[in-house]
Amino acid sequence: MKKFLVLTTALIFFANAAFCEGLDDWDDYIKIDEAAKSQQKTVTKDEFEKVMQQFEKKNKKKEKSKIKGESRTPEDEAFGNVQIFKELYETYPTILVPTDLITTDGQEIPTGFYKIMSVKKPNGYFMNFYQGNSLIARVKSDITQNDYNQKTLNYAKMIDNDENSVKFIYGDIDCNLESLIYIKK
Repeated sequence: MKKFLVLTTALIFFANAAFCEGLDDWDDYIKIDEAAKSQQKTVTKDEFEKVMQQFEKKNKKKEKSKIKGESRTPEDEAFGNVQIFKELYETYPTILVPTDLITTDGQEIPTGFYKIMSVKKPNGYFMNFYQGNSLIARVKSDITQNDYNQKTLNYAKMIDNDENSVKFIYGDIDCNLESLIYIKK
């Protein structure tokens, strides 16, 4: 039994020694952190002002380049590019035609959803009615200055005219059109 007691005491003693060695490593890390905090360099007022002047110079250069029309960043180039502006408005409006219609030329426009697009031909303006990629009807239209108080640049809308006809209005970046189409009976 004495041997067992001596052996257990020896194991406990060596285990405590090993455990204390691990704690010493943690103390070293804490000492390093404290040393780093105490060694922070203070910034003088003159150094701070020099850095602020450098940032102000960079901002002035950017403002001057915008005034001259030169663009330095990709965002500035995109802003000045008219082609991107036109691409935004090449999505054509889609409308629902709730009843069968017939144009003055005798073309039928059945009930359904249509993508409306304007076309300028030598003999005037036309509204093209598309379903998918298929042209269903080409309607002769009159150009107008009236935008019917629409809030968007691209618009198409069907407005009741009387009990026998409806008026289609269309607008895009190039023109505003209106056309009268009769209700099929």
